[in-house]
Amino acid sequence: MSSEAPTRRKRGTSEGSAQTADTDHRKRRRNRTTQSCLNCHTSKRMCDRKRPCGRCTQLGLTGLCIYEIDDPSQRDDQDEKSRLQSRVAELERVIREV
Repeated sequence: MSSEAPTRRKRGTSEGSAQTADTDHRKRRRNRTTQSCLNCHTSKRMCDRKRPCGRCTQLGLTGLCIYEIDDPSQRDDQDEKSRLQSRVAELERVIREV
């Protein structure tokens, strides 16, 4: 009777779980926007995330302090319109200075 006793496997040692453990070690890519402005991000500098940020203001790059576009579904159209109008006015001022 003891020779016919079935051997039981532990759940964690099956071949299927070993296969999924191999795929878990890979890093997943996240789809998230960069919080810093593009100038600070490309030069790998700390950005205070103000608009325009302190670093761009200090360097005189206020017209070039650009952030990645946020999710459009979370934006209010009126806020977007006023933001774009102020951006155009700021860029026109920068062009006049040059």
